Amino acid sequence: MEKRTAKPDYIKPIIDALTKLGTTTEEELLKEIYQTIHDKLYTDDYVVLPNGEPRWRNQAQNMLDGLIETGAVSKEKGLLKLSENPRP
Repeated sequence: MEKRTAKPDYIKPIIDALTKLGTTTEEELLKEIYQTIHDKLYTDDYVVLPNGEPRWRNQAQNMLDGLIETGAVSKEKGLLKLSENPRP
């Protein structure tokens, strides 16, 4: 059976990384997330998907996209930050 980190488990590391970094690029954000979660990832999280990305990175990007869609994270001119007035 495949054991991997669930998508919702990436939310806190994303929020924590943005809190620490402030305004940042997606690449820097993903590097920071990896630094905080790499010792908690499962072997299956490192499987390279057809898009060429390891599963953990793909999952984190999907959750980040969701946080942007809900307004919790803002993205402007390629820079990410926590929203001051997140939409419900």
